[in-house]
Amino acid sequence: MSTVQEQSPAEERWLRCQLDEGMFSDEVAVTYPPKGTWQKSVFVERAAVKGGTGDVGKVRVAVLRRDGAIIAILPSPERDIVYATAEDISDE
Repeated sequence: MSTVQEQSPAEERWLRCQLDEGMFSDEVAVTYPPKGTWQKSVFVERAAVKGGTGDVGKVRVAVLRRDGAIIAILPSPERDIVYATAEDISDE
């Protein structure tokens, strides 16, 4: 399982992703990337996403930049990580 422990301050940003219904009413299934072969699919609190289920939306993430890579830390209980592209990261 890919998880990370933060060692330096991360920037809070939004990651473009696919949003689907979660197992419970207060959660959403987030899949990255939204199209193609996915890296990770996790459940997050509904308050951490923008957009409707069944659509491409955004999830609030912490972003670290290491060795030219963009690492997005998802707001899942395990703080799962994905390697994101700059096009999928935004301020809003």
